[in-house]
Amino acid sequence: MTGPELWQRRYSRRGFVAISAMTAVTAACGGSTTAEEDEGGTTTGASAAPKATGTLHYYNWADYVNPETYPKFTTDTGVKIKKDFYTSNEDLQAKLQGGARGYDLIVPTGYMVQILADANLLTEVDWSKLPNAEKNLDPKFKGLPFDPDDKWSIAKDWGTTGFVYRTDLMKERPTTWKEFFELAKGPYSKKVTVLDGIPECVGSTLVMLGYSYNSEDEKELDEAKAELLELKPHILAITSTEYKQMLIDGKAVMSLGWNGDGAAVAAKKPAEYIVPEEGGEFWVDSYAIPVGAKNPDAAHAWINYVYDPEINSLETAYTYYGSPLKRDALQGIMDPEILKNTDVFPAEETLEKLEPNSVSPEGTKLRDRIWTEFKSA
Repeated sequence: MTGPELWQRRYSRRGFVAISAMTAVTAACGGSTTAEEDEGGTTTGASAAPKATGTLHYYNWADYVNPETYPKFTTDTGVKIKKDFYTSNEDLQAKLQGGARGYDLIVPTGYMVQILADANLLTEVDWSKLPNAEKNLDPKFKGLPFDPDDKWSIAKDWGTTGFVYRTDLMKERPTTWKEFFELAKGPYSKKVTVLDGIPECVGSTLVMLGYSYNSEDEKELDEAKAELLELKPHILAITSTEYKQMLIDGKAVMSLGWNGDGAAVAAKKPAEYIVPEEGGEFWVDSYAIPVGAKNPDAAHAWINYVYDPEINSLETAYTYYGSPLKRDALQGIMDPEILKNTDVFPAEETLEKLEPNSVSPEGTKLRDRIWTEFKSA
């Protein structure tokens, strides 16, 4: 499926159009913790940031912002930052549904934007406060099905789910999910990690079995559960936050993970990130402002700030996830080696075999039961 057909594809109310961004991104380009406060740093060329004061309370995935960006933002805007981190979209959802208030900015994956919006847990984005985004956002990241009116969110990063392995610590060169499972249960038992994420683990197992990433067929899900339960005794860790360092340190030799982490590992150690031949997941993470935000002006200021191409290039150079900015806005600013890195900006032929997470609420319940049994096994 290529061209206009991609744009006409639609998904369930939980789905997002990872795939609908394919032609453009290929052309355009990737529980609570203790909060900490950052000090100011050096200045930057970011422009047109809306005025804001006070402190930005930022609830995000860990290690998902270039450490240089925090002090630059504080210096340029005067706004300080307090950070909390979550380990999965479901942890974020539970925190907000449990009544947590006061966070100004969050970064859910597309499908979770829809869930939080439906639960009345998001505040509308004020585009008048985002001149950099209005200018630099690639249009293919507007009007996505999880937020068709661009009311609740704006894209932060995009990427894929696959696996990464240390080429110096493994003699095999796996390219499929089947090989990932076989090697994990065989010569590399207790040296492999999987993500602490229901969609990624269950969905990837379904794809390995020849089914859709979003299958809701109970028989197919039972087969996936059996595969995961057979895999469980061989898993070193279930983690979305520590596997990158585990690979770098050599504690793990192979991990189910995201393309940015794979590229980051490969930048430090002999490693390769794989989008498996059977297929897998394409995702978009988005900025959103939760209900109860203490300082929404600071949230808008941050979003606008990182949509400056200079700052966004710093972000991509750190996270190794694809930028949603227009490619011509990044040319001459972003490192050309990153712009042409197909782990960061996957080729269209790679994206065409991937699916977004578009599981219905009923399918989610079925997956939740599988995940509970898998983690407790």
